[in-house]
Amino acid sequence: MLKIVIVINDVIEKNKIKSYLNRAKRKISELEFELVKEFDDNREAVNFLYQNSDIDLLIIENSIGEIFSGLDLITLAEKEFSNTGVILLTAPGEEIDLQQSNVDNLLSIIRKREEYKFFKDNFLLALLKQKIKNKELGKEKEKLNDYRTIIDHTHDAIFLIEVDCDENFYYKRINGTHQRLTALSNEEVKGKKTEEIFEESVAQELEKNYRRCLRKKRRINYTETIKFPAGKKIWQTTLYPVVRNGRVEEIVGASYDITDMEAKQQKLDYIKRHDRLTGLYNKQYFNQLFTELNKNQKDNLALILLNVENFHLLNKFFSYQQGNQILKEIAVILAQISNNNNIAAHLCADHFAVILKNQSRREIDTTLNHIKKKVAEINIKGIYIDVAAVSLVKINDQISAHDFFNDGVTKINLNKYKPSSESNLYSSLMDFIQKNNYKELRQNNRLIEITKKAAKFFDLNKKETDKMLLLARHHDLGKLALDKNILKKGEKLTPEEWHEYQKHVLISANFVSYYYDLAEITDLVLAHHEHFDGSGWPEGLKGEEIPFLSRLFAVVNFYSNLSSNLYYPLFKDKYYFGALEDSEIIRELSYYRGKVFDPELVDKFIKFLESEN
Repeated sequence: MLKIVIVINDVIEKNKIKSYLNRAKRKISELEFELVKEFDDNREAVNFLYQNSDIDLLIIENSIGEIFSGLDLITLAEKEFSNTGVILLTAPGEEIDLQQSNVDNLLSIIRKREEYKFFKDNFLLALLKQKIKNKELGKEKEKLNDYRTIIDHTHDAIFLIEVDCDENFYYKRINGTHQRLTALSNEEVKGKKTEEIFEESVAQELEKNYRRCLRKKRRINYTETIKFPAGKKIWQTTLYPVVRNGRVEEIVGASYDITDMEAKQQKLDYIKRHDRLTGLYNKQYFNQLFTELNKNQKDNLALILLNVENFHLLNKFFSYQQGNQILKEIAVILAQISNNNNIAAHLCADHFAVILKNQSRREIDTTLNHIKKKVAEINIKGIYIDVAAVSLVKINDQISAHDFFNDGVTKINLNKYKPSSESNLYSSLMDFIQKNNYKELRQNNRLIEITKKAAKFFDLNKKETDKMLLLARHHDLGKLALDKNILKKGEKLTPEEWHEYQKHVLISANFVSYYYDLAEITDLVLAHHEHFDGSGWPEGLKGEEIPFLSRLFAVVNFYSNLSSNLYYPLFKDKYYFGALEDSEIIRELSYYRGKVFDPELVDKFIKFLESEN
């Protein structure tokens, strides 16, 4: 349905045109139009048209006003209402100069007083032209809507900026993606400058890039961080200048939101550089950084290395979770001293390092002592750890990072081994055994008394006696790492439980090997469950392959266990539970004579028991 407005001052002509329109509508059914408004004043008509932009056809009398003619109205309509077609009514013999006016929307000129047939033909032609135009406009509008849909649903936030003659920038439009990502609307930005939308520092940075595009008159790319109502965004932006007649009139911007990508990249970079457990730098990044710093002659370098001693045993005695907690607590201490000049790293399970730059010997010692003091406070259930910590200063500019680091490793290895009397772990572990319900280990006092007497009866010298006593104190420390349910089962062990039970020998041997005053009994601890016939463990030694003191202690230990109320598995399918009389124990010793125990030592130990009784 085409909408028609007439603007005619001549009453007779107006009524005639209205009559012609009604006649045409009755006679020609395929014509769909309606007269929506009539005016005799051009100003009222213009106001109406501004408020109703969907008018298809104007029929205008040229001589409607002396100052503002019908042709003037057509010229205005061409500019302001370009989609509206016009039929101009002129007086007979009136000359119309159209060369000075841009009136592409003029569809027909009809003389006043024309007959209906002439009016009808020209009117029909005008209607057809307008229909064709409307159809084309519809296609263009549909195309524009398609473009707008595409633009609004693209991943890029697109914005259009107008550049005036004074090189001021005004936002014209933003697409749907821009609105969704920023929480800005077209109404909020249209016609506004950057400083009217963004805070001053952001606006200045935006304008700097817009002016760069304006100056270069070509596409530019850059990354920017902007604070929008929806939050801070990191954008990869491309600006395209729209150049007309040598001047940039508009700038089209397309921004891709890389906020999440940037965050993921930062997270990936963090993961690549940092140890997942402790949050400190990892070994790979430490090596890279240390090598770079070592080459830089401007920095005076020093290194602090830390090693958690017996760490694998701590994991076994307690749990990997609690062992990891120790590492985390050390990491917290090192993180607290980390800054531009102190760079901490977790190199592997029990090794840490700190790079120190441009510090005096006194400052290095202060840092080292602080670390030692804080680390010494770390404990699990009252059991404290031992940490070897050393520092070294680079005094030779020609030394490689590899050699410099290895010098530190050598130095820390020299500091690792200590007597048990100087070990926090050793002393606190012994206290732990006494304070907790480990009957299997607390019966040592009785075992030690028997060991002393047996050593004297077997004519052991002082050195052998001392070893036997150390063996009595430390042979079963590895049981701390076992499930208490195994130690208290009171019945035959499953194959899995037996396999687990056997591990305590290796753990005990590992523990004593770390202290130079105990290391000499490592082999004795390792062999105290070997059997004379080779059926023992962990190595299946036979006869005199088993150290003499281990063979003797096996007999003494057997007696001590069987005379107590402890659960004592001898084999996978053989165990003792409950104190036996000496006569019963002698019978068991005799049974295993030459199988589990050295027959000569069994015979002599039985004499020892008889002499005691």
